[in-house]
Amino acid sequence: MGGTDNPSNLVELTVEEHAEAHRLLYEEYGHREDWLAWQGLSKMISKQDIIRETQLLGAKKGNRLLNEKRRKDPEFAAEIRRKLSAPKSNTENYFGPKSDEHKENMRKAALKRERIPCSKCGKGYTKANLNKHERSCKVSK
Repeated sequence: MGGTDNPSNLVELTVEEHAEAHRLLYEEYGHREDWLAWQGLSKMISKQDIIRETQLLGAKKGNRLLNEKRRKDPEFAAEIRRKLSAPKSNTENYFGPKSDEHKENMRKAALKRERIPCSKCGKGYTKANLNKHERSCKVSK
């Protein structure tokens, strides 16, 4: 509980006693960590449940600390807003509206790609589009 590891400060406990100590701490102070330790030591919840809950607790604590810092430091808050509103990558606006120049450049690039004929209708398609076309093609040569 934050004390030293000096032998005079240690108490030997069985697993059952350790679980009971965490139960009592949980009932007195209400800390979720004590509840997890009690439940885990008593084999009432699995190790995966403890890991998931611990990660959730860590995320909540991180969010709480971040929000405190944002409230206290306006420059930090502005920097966070800037980062959140900035594009995440070069492809973030991939599906967004495109300028006429962009559309023309995409058309020219597509015309340069190798065309593979459809086995059903014989029309040429790029490698990326051929499988999709062939699944829906109903025309025979």
